[in-house]
Amino acid sequence: MIARRDTLYSKIIVYKMIERLRLYQIPWSHYCDKVRWALDLKELPYEIVNFNAFGKTKGLERAPKTMRKLMPILEDPNNKDGNTFQCDSTPILLYLDAQYPQSSISLFPSSSSEEYQQVIDTCLRLDSELGLYIRRIGYVQILKEKSSVLSLLFGEEFSWANNPDDIRSRLISPLIACVMIARFRLHRIREEQIKEKIEQILLDIGNHLRANDYLVGKQFTAADLTFCSLVKILKWIPYFNEDRRFRIIFDYHERIRRNYDPKYPNIDSYLEKIIDKHRIQTKKNEKNLTTRIKTFIHRINFLQQFFIIFMTMVVKSIYGPATDDEEVLQFKTSSPQNKQEKEAFNDQRRVNIKPSWLMIKFFFKYYCHFLFTIPNQTVYLDIKA
Repeated sequence: MIARRDTLYSKIIVYKMIERLRLYQIPWSHYCDKVRWALDLKELPYEIVNFNAFGKTKGLERAPKTMRKLMPILEDPNNKDGNTFQCDSTPILLYLDAQYPQSSISLFPSSSSEEYQQVIDTCLRLDSELGLYIRRIGYVQILKEKSSVLSLLFGEEFSWANNPDDIRSRLISPLIACVMIARFRLHRIREEQIKEKIEQILLDIGNHLRANDYLVGKQFTAADLTFCSLVKILKWIPYFNEDRRFRIIFDYHERIRRNYDPKYPNIDSYLEKIIDKHRIQTKKNEKNLTTRIKTFIHRINFLQQFFIIFMTMVVKSIYGPATDDEEVLQFKTSSPQNKQEKEAFNDQRRVNIKPSWLMIKFFFKYYCHFLFTIPNQTVYLDIKA
């Protein structure tokens, strides 16, 4: 009892000396949740600064000009080596483990160099593949259910944007959707078989978990933290959540969160709560007579269906995959297969809307995708195995 009290007292002394860290984040990002979890697990004092996607983020003006503005970003005022800013989730976790070794939990095992490297490789592979695939699937699900929640990206700039039901949020969301479709190639998830790629990764990990409690070694590591952070989004995507094949994955996620995430069970983002609320309301409306009549009229409106099919074919013909080359990768990162770099691959694309004529061309093209291509992607997402 005395030893435990001494340990607690020494922890308080150490953390009193630590200046508060700053986590720059996109609130619903699974990569940002990963760093938030690590900070909580290490019991480090920190404050959250939400990234302003369409303006200046207070504090980031101190970051080096050469640093990639890739969320999450960590600012550590306690670093006296002049390296106060870190970006990207796995490099941040490596930094925290090296900079704050006094924490009771080490995310990267130091007992074995082979296991240490295996944890890093696993984290980077998950970041470079599973995390990117899930991000794309997640945004398509949002566009299907309630695209107006994308207005939250303007939340730091305008208070009304935090309410997706505000008329201004509804008006601005199609434009934001166009940017998101281009940036993350949301209109190509079917062609690139993103759903199948996620399935294969989950099945492989599920087979591993049938004989093991953790992803790497015999203890909780950054690999488990990374996987559970990334896979959390799949819980509110019906195709995956309702598939029995992945029950072992979600059971493992719950076990790891319950045992190692200090914030559990309060881990849902504001966006996820909005989607849940919207689903409850939608379910109630399904019993409404007016909703049933509207659904019936929509089903028998063959003229409208013919128009949508025709326009879908036109958009596919004019804006085929070859036209996507106009949007190039925003960050120069190593390929997913390159394991030598301690850096994850990022598929985010640069959106160029200057000059004004190019902006008009861009929004026309991706608004067509929003209206006629994305609905086909959502149908693909719903097709049961």
